[in-house]
Amino acid sequence: MKEKKRPFRIGFFIDGFTFYKVNYYYKHYHEQHSRICFAGLRNFVMKQVRPYCPPNRPIVLEAHYYHAKTNPHFRNPNRIDEGLNRFEERLLEEGFKIHYPGNDFNNKKNGNADLINDLKMYALFQEIDIAVLLSTQGFYSNVAATLKTQKIPLFLLGWNFSYTNENNTIFWKTDVELRQRAFQYIAMEKIMNSPNQNKISRSLFVSSKKRRNHNFVI
Repeated sequence: MKEKKRPFRIGFFIDGFTFYKVNYYYKHYHEQHSRICFAGLRNFVMKQVRPYCPPNRPIVLEAHYYHAKTNPHFRNPNRIDEGLNRFEERLLEEGFKIHYPGNDFNNKKNGNADLINDLKMYALFQEIDIAVLLSTQGFYSNVAATLKTQKIPLFLLGWNFSYTNENNTIFWKTDVELRQRAFQYIAMEKIMNSPNQNKISRSLFVSSKKRRNHNFVI
Protein backbone atom coordinates (compact mmCIF):
# COMPACT_ATOMS: atom_id res chain seq x y z
CA MET A 1 0.00 0.00 0.00
CA LYS A 2 1.11 3.51 -0.80
CA GLU A 3 1.77 5.67 2.22
CA LYS A 4 -0.71 8.54 2.53
CA LYS A 5 0.93 11.90 2.05
CA ARG A 6 0.42 14.50 4.76
CA PRO A 7 -1.85 17.29 3.58
CA PHE A 8 -0.28 20.66 2.84
CA ARG A 9 -2.01 22.93 5.34
CA ILE A 10 -3.10 26.54 4.78
CA GLY A 11 -4.16 28.59 7.82
CA PHE A 12 -6.42 31.53 6.97
CA PHE A 13 -6.93 33.96 9.87
CA ILE A 14 -9.28 36.96 9.80
CA ASP A 15 -8.84 39.83 12.24
CA GLY A 16 -12.48 40.71 12.92
CA PHE A 17 -11.71 44.33 13.80
CA THR A 18 -10.11 44.97 10.40
CA PHE A 19 -12.84 43.02 8.63
CA TYR A 20 -15.55 45.06 10.32
CA LYS A 21 -13.97 48.35 9.27
CA VAL A 22 -13.28 47.26 5.70
CA ASN A 23 -16.68 45.61 5.26
CA TYR A 24 -18.38 48.78 6.54
CA TYR A 25 -16.48 50.87 4.01
CA TYR A 26 -17.50 48.68 1.07
CA LYS A 27 -21.12 48.55 2.21
CA HIS A 28 -21.62 52.26 2.86
CA TYR A 29 -18.97 54.30 1.02
CA HIS A 30 -17.55 52.28 -1.87
CA GLU A 31 -19.28 52.52 -5.25
CA GLN A 32 -20.22 48.83 -5.05
CA HIS A 33 -22.28 49.32 -1.87
CA SER A 34 -21.91 45.63 -1.13
CA ARG A 35 -20.45 43.48 1.62
CA ILE A 36 -17.47 41.19 1.20
CA CYS A 37 -18.34 37.63 0.18
CA PHE A 38 -16.78 34.95 2.40
CA ALA A 39 -16.96 32.28 -0.33
CA GLY A 40 -15.23 34.60 -2.79
CA LEU A 41 -12.62 35.54 -0.21
CA ARG A 42 -11.86 31.92 0.59
CA ASN A 43 -11.55 31.02 -3.11
CA PHE A 44 -9.33 34.04 -3.70
CA VAL A 45 -6.97 32.92 -0.93
CA MET A 46 -6.72 29.43 -2.41
CA LYS A 47 -5.80 30.86 -5.82
CA GLN A 48 -3.11 33.06 -4.28
CA VAL A 49 -1.37 30.27 -2.36
CA ARG A 50 -1.82 27.40 -4.82
CA PRO A 51 1.35 28.20 -6.84
CA TYR A 52 3.33 27.78 -3.60
CA CYS A 53 1.81 24.39 -2.74
CA PRO A 54 3.46 21.10 -3.75
CA PRO A 55 1.60 19.54 -6.69
CA ASN A 56 1.72 16.01 -5.30
CA ARG A 57 0.06 16.60 -1.92
CA PRO A 58 -3.58 17.23 -0.94
CA ILE A 59 -4.27 20.81 0.15
CA VAL A 60 -6.33 21.65 3.24
CA LEU A 61 -7.42 25.20 4.06
CA GLU A 62 -8.45 25.85 7.66
CA ALA A 63 -10.21 29.20 8.08
CA HIS A 64 -10.69 31.15 11.32
CA TYR A 65 -12.67 34.30 12.09
CA TYR A 66 -11.78 36.21 15.28
CA HIS A 67 -14.60 38.46 16.46
CA ALA A 68 -13.73 41.98 17.52
CA LYS A 69 -16.17 41.91 20.48
CA THR A 70 -17.02 39.45 23.22
CA ASN A 71 -19.92 37.06 22.73
CA PRO A 72 -23.13 38.92 23.75
CA HIS A 73 -24.79 35.62 24.65
CA PHE A 74 -22.38 35.12 27.56
CA ARG A 75 -23.80 38.18 29.28
CA ASN A 76 -27.40 37.57 28.28
CA PRO A 77 -28.12 33.98 27.12
CA ASN A 78 -31.69 34.96 26.21
CA ARG A 79 -30.64 37.74 23.87
CA ILE A 80 -31.59 37.22 20.23
CA ASP A 81 -29.41 39.05 17.71
CA GLU A 82 -30.72 38.06 14.30
CA GLY A 83 -28.09 40.07 12.42
CA LEU A 84 -25.23 38.43 14.30
CA ASN A 85 -26.82 34.99 13.92
CA ARG A 86 -27.09 35.39 10.13
CA PHE A 87 -23.52 36.66 9.96
CA GLU A 88 -22.25 33.59 11.78
CA GLU A 89 -24.38 31.31 9.61
CA ARG A 90 -22.52 32.66 6.57
CA LEU A 91 -19.18 32.01 8.26
CA LEU A 92 -20.12 28.46 9.18
CA GLU A 93 -21.48 27.77 5.70
CA GLU A 94 -18.07 28.64 4.26
CA GLY A 95 -16.21 26.48 6.76
CA PHE A 96 -14.90 29.18 9.11
CA LYS A 97 -14.26 28.43 12.76
CA ILE A 98 -15.59 31.28 14.91
CA HIS A 99 -13.62 32.66 17.85
CA TYR A 100 -14.83 35.11 20.49
CA PRO A 101 -12.33 36.75 22.84
CA GLY A 102 -12.48 35.47 26.40
CA ASN A 103 -12.42 38.92 27.98
CA ASP A 104 -13.12 42.50 27.06
CA PHE A 105 -10.21 44.09 25.27
CA ASN A 106 -9.43 47.16 23.23
CA ASN A 107 -8.67 46.33 19.60
CA LYS A 108 -7.17 49.76 19.08
CA LYS A 109 -4.60 49.26 21.86
CA ASN A 110 -3.86 45.57 22.10
CA GLY A 111 -5.19 43.71 19.10
CA ASN A 112 -6.76 40.28 19.47
CA ALA A 113 -4.70 38.24 21.96
CA ASP A 114 -6.39 34.97 20.93
CA LEU A 115 -5.48 35.52 17.29
CA ILE A 116 -1.89 36.34 18.25
CA ASN A 117 -1.53 33.29 20.51
CA ASP A 118 -3.20 30.90 18.07
CA LEU A 119 -0.97 32.00 15.20
CA LYS A 120 2.12 31.54 17.37
CA MET A 121 1.01 28.07 18.45
CA TYR A 122 0.27 27.01 14.87
CA ALA A 123 3.74 28.22 13.89
CA LEU A 124 5.72 26.76 16.80
CA PHE A 125 4.11 23.33 16.44
CA GLN A 126 4.35 23.45 12.64
CA GLU A 127 0.62 22.84 12.25
CA ILE A 128 0.43 24.95 9.10
CA ASP A 129 2.67 25.25 6.04
CA ILE A 130 1.41 28.65 4.88
CA ALA A 131 -0.32 31.37 6.89
CA VAL A 132 -2.74 33.89 5.41
CA LEU A 133 -3.68 36.86 7.59
CA LEU A 134 -6.39 39.41 6.84
CA SER A 135 -5.45 42.46 8.89
CA THR A 136 -4.05 45.97 8.69
CA GLN A 137 -2.98 46.30 12.33
CA GLY A 138 0.58 46.55 13.57
CA PHE A 139 -0.18 44.41 16.63
CA TYR A 140 0.45 41.35 14.47
CA SER A 141 3.90 42.33 13.20
CA ASN A 142 5.60 40.29 15.96
CA VAL A 143 3.58 37.26 14.92
CA ALA A 144 4.77 37.81 11.36
CA ALA A 145 8.34 37.72 12.68
CA THR A 146 7.63 34.45 14.51
CA LEU A 147 6.25 32.88 11.34
CA LYS A 148 9.32 33.97 9.44
CA THR A 149 11.58 32.38 12.07
CA GLN A 150 9.65 29.13 11.71
CA LYS A 151 10.00 29.35 7.90
CA ILE A 152 6.24 29.66 7.42
CA PRO A 153 5.45 32.17 4.68
CA LEU A 154 2.84 34.79 5.58
CA PHE A 155 0.48 36.12 2.93
CA LEU A 156 -1.01 39.39 4.15
CA LEU A 157 -4.34 40.73 2.88
CA GLY A 158 -4.36 44.46 3.62
CA TRP A 159 -6.06 47.66 2.54
CA ASN A 160 -5.19 51.30 1.95
CA PHE A 161 -8.16 53.59 1.25
CA SER A 162 -9.87 56.80 2.32
CA TYR A 163 -13.41 58.14 2.34
CA THR A 164 -15.36 61.16 3.57
CA ASN A 165 -17.80 60.85 6.45
CA GLU A 166 -19.65 63.96 7.65
CA ASN A 167 -16.98 66.26 6.21
CA ASN A 168 -14.21 64.23 7.84
CA THR A 169 -11.74 62.28 5.72
CA ILE A 170 -11.09 58.80 7.09
CA PHE A 171 -7.79 57.16 6.14
CA TRP A 172 -7.32 53.42 6.51
CA LYS A 173 -3.85 51.98 5.97
CA THR A 174 -1.96 48.76 6.53
CA ASP A 175 0.77 49.00 9.14
CA VAL A 176 4.15 49.39 7.41
CA GLU A 177 6.08 47.01 9.70
CA LEU A 178 3.46 44.27 9.36
CA ARG A 179 3.53 44.70 5.60
CA GLN A 180 7.33 44.52 5.45
CA ARG A 181 7.47 41.31 7.49
CA ALA A 182 5.00 39.46 5.28
CA PHE A 183 6.27 37.02 2.68
CA GLN A 184 3.78 38.51 0.24
CA TYR A 185 1.58 41.56 0.65
CA ILE A 186 -1.67 41.70 -1.34
CA ALA A 187 -3.17 45.17 -1.75
CA MET A 188 -6.84 44.19 -1.61
CA GLU A 189 -8.15 47.64 -2.52
CA LYS A 190 -6.46 47.24 -5.92
CA ILE A 191 -7.94 43.78 -6.41
CA MET A 192 -11.44 44.93 -5.46
CA ASN A 193 -11.23 48.21 -7.38
CA SER A 194 -10.55 46.56 -10.72
CA PRO A 195 -11.82 49.15 -13.26
CA ASN A 196 -13.59 46.55 -15.37
CA GLN A 197 -14.89 44.57 -12.39
CA ASN A 198 -13.32 41.35 -13.62
CA LYS A 199 -14.33 37.92 -12.41
CA ILE A 200 -11.97 37.98 -9.42
CA SER A 201 -13.09 41.36 -8.09
CA ARG A 202 -16.78 40.58 -8.63
CA SER A 203 -16.45 37.32 -6.70
CA LEU A 204 -15.24 39.20 -3.63
CA PHE A 205 -18.54 41.06 -3.28
CA VAL A 206 -21.90 39.60 -2.30
CA SER A 207 -23.88 39.38 -5.54
CA SER A 208 -27.08 41.38 -5.97
CA LYS A 209 -29.12 38.16 -6.03
CA LYS A 210 -27.81 37.12 -2.61
CA ARG A 211 -27.91 40.49 -0.87
CA ARG A 212 -31.48 40.00 0.31
CA ASN A 213 -30.34 36.90 2.18
CA HIS A 214 -27.24 38.62 3.56
CA ASN A 215 -29.09 41.21 5.57
CA PHE A 216 -26.91 41.21 8.65
CA VAL A 217 -25.06 43.88 10.56
CA ILE A 218 -21.57 43.58 12.07
